[in-house]
Amino acid sequence: MGGSSSTTRKVTVEESEGNGVVKISEDVVRRLKGESTVPVIGDKSERLSGIEVLDRKKHDKEMKNLQAYYEERLQYLEQMNSQLYQTTTDQFAKAVQEVEQKFLKQTSSPVCQELQSEVVACYNANPKQTLLCSAQIKAFTDCVDKYRQNKLTRGNGGV
Repeated sequence: MGGSSSTTRKVTVEESEGNGVVKISEDVVRRLKGESTVPVIGDKSERLSGIEVLDRKKHDKEMKNLQAYYEERLQYLEQMNSQLYQTTTDQFAKAVQEVEQKFLKQTSSPVCQELQSEVVACYNANPKQTLLCSAQIKAFTDCVDKYRQNKLTRGNGGV
């Protein structure tokens, strides 16, 4: 309103035969629906200069190049991640296998089992007077200590 881009439109309404029917042209119907038959030439918002068109094309091209670059980069990183995952999975499986070979394969038979049974029997016989079992406990701990010393000096060399 009042701006340089405002245009004045004429609407012609014809009344015929006096029966209350108003006839309007097809152009008026289109304009009422929001369709424009004649583009507004002076409207700057819809008009782009040649420089703006070139800038927009250049910007679009740069955006496409960046998108292609980052898609390629993402694909490369996903491939590297997959390789790294496979490598670490293999290394982990190998480490688990080494640990199992070192520690889980060693089986030992019960040590001083007869003396252990005597300690348990004494505890069951004297549940409220466990000090009465001190002789059996001493014999059991001495047996275990001897076994450890023999194992360290003979079998594993200090492990």
